[in-house]
Amino acid sequence: MRPQSAPALFAAQPGELVRHVQEWSTAHPGALTMASLLAIAAPLRFLIGALSVMQQPATEDVLQLAGWWLLYAAVFWLALLLAGEAGERVSARAGRLARTLLWPALACGCAAAANLGAAGRARILIEQGVVQGALPMHLYGFALSFALALIYFAHLWRSRSHEDAAARLVAAQRAQREARRRRVQMDLQAVQARIDPALLFGMLDAVRLAYANDPPRAERLLDELIAFLRASFPHLRSVSSSVPREAERARAYAQMLSLAAAGGWSMTLDICEAARHARFPPGALLPLVDDALRTRGGQCKLTASCTAGTCRVVLDLPARPSDSSVQRVQALLQEIDGAPARVIVAAQGRRATVTLQVPHETA
Repeated sequence: MRPQSAPALFAAQPGELVRHVQEWSTAHPGALTMASLLAIAAPLRFLIGALSVMQQPATEDVLQLAGWWLLYAAVFWLALLLAGEAGERVSARAGRLARTLLWPALACGCAAAANLGAAGRARILIEQGVVQGALPMHLYGFALSFALALIYFAHLWRSRSHEDAAARLVAAQRAQREARRRRVQMDLQAVQARIDPALLFGMLDAVRLAYANDPPRAERLLDELIAFLRASFPHLRSVSSSVPREAERARAYAQMLSLAAAGGWSMTLDICEAARHARFPPGALLPLVDDALRTRGGQCKLTASCTAGTCRVVLDLPARPSDSSVQRVQALLQEIDGAPARVIVAAQGRRATVTLQVPHETA
């Protein structure tokens, strides 16, 4: 909603005015509570004090007096809310001197509005002998209303200061998390960089040797290497990736190692429908697959599933990855996704199952 100026606010239709007050009150629940307490405190104190000194007041007088104070509370409450919203709108564009004069002026307006019915109250109290004249009561009521309005505006200013400080804190925390995410991403890219050059030169050397002994295998290896590099290089600096993309990179990587070693093994993929659009950190699978297959070659399987807000990628590998690779990947995942991110390794004879768990988010 586009902010309106204070004159436009007061010139609005009653329904529009009520809507503005409702929206502003919803955004400032503390201000609404404080206005309600202050609007009730003054008339309640006056009513109790007057009843305590009135000599055998008639029921009609008590009801009229209560009605006048109830009207005071309603008018004062609405005046505080209107003045609070209008004051914030004007002070946002006013200079220092104007802001200094603005709040006392609004407090005077609230006090004057709340005491419009002071003549009716004074008449009843004079008849009951509670006060000697109307002027002292008017002045006292105005001064008390003015003081309460200043208290309300001070609370409003303090609340807004706290809200601004909280907003700055949230922005700083968000920037800190983003900076940490970028740092972690750089670390993850460094992990990938340690693999990619060795992979490139190792695969090129494997292609050279394969052309001398097995040209068809060399052709397949070269095709896999080209496909892997085309899939990997555009995403090396991406902050995020997806489960299918990372699974395909891991499969291509395992296939290349198999062709290079003439091992004849491969990696099968089993990705559930819910995981096909799930976010996954880029490059987190390659260090684990690389360690396992260089230790002992064999068949691999990747299973991905998503349940209860968690995405799980399970690697069934022919050997256990090194502890350093597991710890490095786990530390990076926890830096990116916090405590829910984990790497769990379970030995199954000579084979190993590695489970990577991250929060389920759409890529």
